[in-house]
Amino acid sequence: MFSGARQKYAGIRLRVLASSINRLSSILGAAVLVLFAASAARAQCTSVGVNLTSLGTTAPVAAQAAKVAAENASASVGALVTAINSINTAFLAQSSAFIGTPLNPQPDQQGGGVWARGVDGHLSVGTTATAEITNNQKPYPGYITCNTRTIEDFAGVQIGTDLARLNVAGWDLHAGSTVGYMGSKTHDGTPGLSPPASFRDSLEIPFAGFYAAASHGGFRVDGQVRGDFFENEISSDNYGLFNQHLNAHSISLTGNVAYNQIIGNRWFIEPSAGIVWSRTHVDTAHDPGTGILGTPVGLSFTPPGVLTVGDIESSLGRLGVRAGTTLPSGNLAWQPFVSAGVFHEFQGEVTSHPMTNFSAAGFNLPALGATVSTGSLGTYGQFGLGILAQDLNSGWVSYLRGDYRKGDNIEGWSVNGGLRYQFVPDPAIKGPDPIAKAAIYKAAPEQAAYSWTGLYVGAYLGTYWGFTNWNFVNSGAEINPQFAGLFGGGEIGYDYQLGKWVFGVEGNAGWTNAHGAQPCPTGFFYNCEFNATWLSAFTTRIGYAYWDRVLPYVKGGAVIGQDRAQLVCDTNSRSTIIPLNGCPSRSDSNVRAGWTVGGGAEFGLAQNVSVKSEVMYFDLGSDRYNIAGAPTDIQRNGFMATVGLQVRLSR
Repeated sequence: MFSGARQKYAGIRLRVLASSINRLSSILGAAVLVLFAASAARAQCTSVGVNLTSLGTTAPVAAQAAKVAAENASASVGALVTAINSINTAFLAQSSAFIGTPLNPQPDQQGGGVWARGVDGHLSVGTTATAEITNNQKPYPGYITCNTRTIEDFAGVQIGTDLARLNVAGWDLHAGSTVGYMGSKTHDGTPGLSPPASFRDSLEIPFAGFYAAASHGGFRVDGQVRGDFFENEISSDNYGLFNQHLNAHSISLTGNVAYNQIIGNRWFIEPSAGIVWSRTHVDTAHDPGTGILGTPVGLSFTPPGVLTVGDIESSLGRLGVRAGTTLPSGNLAWQPFVSAGVFHEFQGEVTSHPMTNFSAAGFNLPALGATVSTGSLGTYGQFGLGILAQDLNSGWVSYLRGDYRKGDNIEGWSVNGGLRYQFVPDPAIKGPDPIAKAAIYKAAPEQAAYSWTGLYVGAYLGTYWGFTNWNFVNSGAEINPQFAGLFGGGEIGYDYQLGKWVFGVEGNAGWTNAHGAQPCPTGFFYNCEFNATWLSAFTTRIGYAYWDRVLPYVKGGAVIGQDRAQLVCDTNSRSTIIPLNGCPSRSDSNVRAGWTVGGGAEFGLAQNVSVKSEVMYFDLGSDRYNIAGAPTDIQRNGFMATVGLQVRLSR
């Protein structure tokens, strides 16, 4: 297979690995230049007590190389830490979920709603990395610190739906699901470097989660559990990285508590506190280095290397206060407000290990690398200005706000806004002047009994993620790349209601950009990548309309989907000093049938309009792929989490 490139590499006696003892000595020193998937610039670095005299004449090269390793670690981990902070805090300014309730609901009244919101922002984040040079995992004396700055631009959208039981012994209770997507582009923006920094990371971050909220008077508490999928595409022109894919995934837990206190004449003040905990696992990545591109030995030479990042754990605490007033205007109520808060990261440093892999080049040389510790974001403040608008004659509520962040290690801004439709079928008792804690509209008139019978069409949007197992038939090697992406499409179906029971059939077709990658186990200079393109399903479902307009259900059936597996050269098919079999990239695609099972809940917003959220598990079994002449058996399975809107055409 393409593993033959390794033997060819060793046999060619590369011109950058000449037989001269002096040059081999230089290579040994330059080995510490192992790329940490990051910047090509010389960062603002300081050596403290570093002693590399045992490397002889190569000591100056090794010292400079260690600085680059620390700088690269700071840029790489800094990019991920910045993206994690963005996804964890982008929508926190308006709590975990965009919840609304009417004033004075009837006892045990049902409710529900659907919402969407978006965010756009810019961040500049400073990170400090400390590197300890190692030889066969034994450290040399001293350490090196490097300061780098990560610049990020991000934008995202989040949608969700929830069900509610209102005025349960005075409590309003909500539970729902949410899906979304954030795109992020980061680059090393450390100033005053020559040549300029070249590290770039383009991230796609689909996510899915569940949330719950409860309120009683002015008191509110909410929580959320969410899964995030970081699909990285990293590049550094000066260090031989060209659009290489790297996966990371995380789980996060969010909790918030607040109390809205009316202080007279429609003014309010709302202190709040919250915490976001997350743990992110980053896959191991291979760095091809610049030697394979023909770079001669020197300060710009980097040998092949392996990057291992420890789990990135974050515990971000928040204290804040919001204050404003309510201004009625006809059928609308406007609520301008200001806010201020402080965030603090309680977790410590992220530890990473870049390490040379000369065996990929066929040479038995010591494994040189570094243990790199990258600092956290520390403490920063956030200041906001916004406005909430609510239609008093319907369930529409919206908001728009802008925020500015400032701290020792961070500076930036974000703008986010949202729109929600809240449905309450029973009439509410008109109360006093509206307050800030919740939706403040008049409820719709009482509705007739809801019927689920009829033909419907709909559309949905969500997150598609899963797992693959690759078995390379010839070598017996295995890898397990995960994949994730957006998922959206349309559906058509028919339901028939018999008493409280609802029986239905449904067909849908969905598109996804889900992808994932891992280094190939049979060739160092290759990534094995998986891309899903579409998935269609035919299912039956059974539901029970216990609360009339609320229909929990289970469903199952058959699925058929197409995906593509490919072998991608880490050098992005650029000219190399050795032949790499399989360059440019080689791929094979298959269409495969399988099965699916899952469930969800649907809520009737109007007699002919409903909203639903569901989670489905699918299994497409195993198929044989032929990639660059190598037979590979790939098994794939995963999940679809979606929020959808349906319109009934007949009853």
